Amino acid sequence: ATGLAWTLQLLAEHPEIRAAVEKEVAPLATRSATVADVGKFPLALACFKEALRLYPPVYLFGRRAEENVTLGTMEIARDTIVLVSPYALHRQASLFPDPDRFDPARFTKEAEDRRHRLAWLPFGAGPRVCIGNNFALIEAELALATILARTRLDIIEKEVPVPSATFRPGGPMKMRLGWKAS
Repeated sequence: ATGLAWTLQLLAEHPEIRAAVEKEVAPLATRSATVADVGKFPLALACFKEALRLYPPVYLFGRRAEENVTLGTMEIARDTIVLVSPYALHRQASLFPDPDRFDPARFTKEAEDRRHRLAWLPFGAGPRVCIGNNFALIEAELALATILARTRLDIIEKEVPVPSATFRPGGPMKMRLGWKAS
């Protein structure tokens, strides 16, 4: 839900990208999305992934070192708790040039294939990765396509992120809803 909220706000802030997504999802203006539509809206999905890069729901998590390890010049002893920040990782210019800019092109298949698989961690990684990550991506693609095919959302008041159990908007996401003619 927070990922969808951030995506809708970012698209409202970037009307040229929103227009491209609206063109992509236009076939859903007169029908409902089905499982057969999964994968048909790559730009909508890329926008969601980019929103998760900028505003990862889990912005900080801990892991325990199972053995002694060296990371760069740092020695980490077995049983040390290491904090991982997807928020900080996702804003590394070496991984994501101009890291504060909303750029869904970072999530084309080609761009994802060139990037290290652990450069983007909105769902965590390894044996403790979120078990719902694939479902979340499918659901987000179809939800965004359905919403954007039928409505126009404009920002009334921009929200800023607040760290809590998740990285969420600081208050209600205030947007103006307009219906599109079908």
